[in-house]
Amino acid sequence: MAITNGYCTLAELKSALAIDTGDTVDDAALELAIESSSRMIDDYCDRFFYQDGTSQSPVSRYYSPIDMYYVQIDDIVTITEIATDEDLSFQWDTVWTTTDYMVEPINNPRKGWPYNKLLAVGAYIFTAGLPQSLRVKGIWGWSAVPKEIKTACLIQSSRMFLRRQSPFGIAGSPELGTVRLLAKLDADVEALIKPLRRFAGMVK
Repeated sequence: MAITNGYCTLAELKSALAIDTGDTVDDAALELAIESSSRMIDDYCDRFFYQDGTSQSPVSRYYSPIDMYYVQIDDIVTITEIATDEDLSFQWDTVWTTTDYMVEPINNPRKGWPYNKLLAVGAYIFTAGLPQSLRVKGIWGWSAVPKEIKTACLIQSSRMFLRRQSPFGIAGSPELGTVRLLAKLDADVEALIKPLRRFAGMVK
């Protein structure tokens, strides 16, 4: 199977587990561990760190503003169009120019983070109270996978792969020590990605 939006590669996980690159016996299980771990990280953080959409094929997302001048959106790397529906026709025929809005936090890209807020500053305001009246097109997610996420994925993927070989959830031996492989995020993984977590709809 091919890895879809994984936060580490098969080669990186093999290196972490000291598996020879020429050994392909467990490739399918390793790839499954990477993809499953990546989605566990997404669920914990309530956001994803890959890119959804391209400049040639931007993705549309819809929002129901509750304020005329401010709206919180999902993580976005590049905005290609903002449009609003002002009469509940779901046509989104009022297309904003780049002088009609501002993105925030404005300094986020300097640290590799995306934008996640829009401010109305020009000729238009958000149609607060109208459901799905805001359409935003663009490239969603993060411009690059943060190092913390990649490291977390390697740790969690290793854990999930070893769990397959430990039907009772315990790895190791009495002589060398044992580790319980619980069905949850590794403690080190949680510590790594907690600063990137989105809490109850609030974003950094």
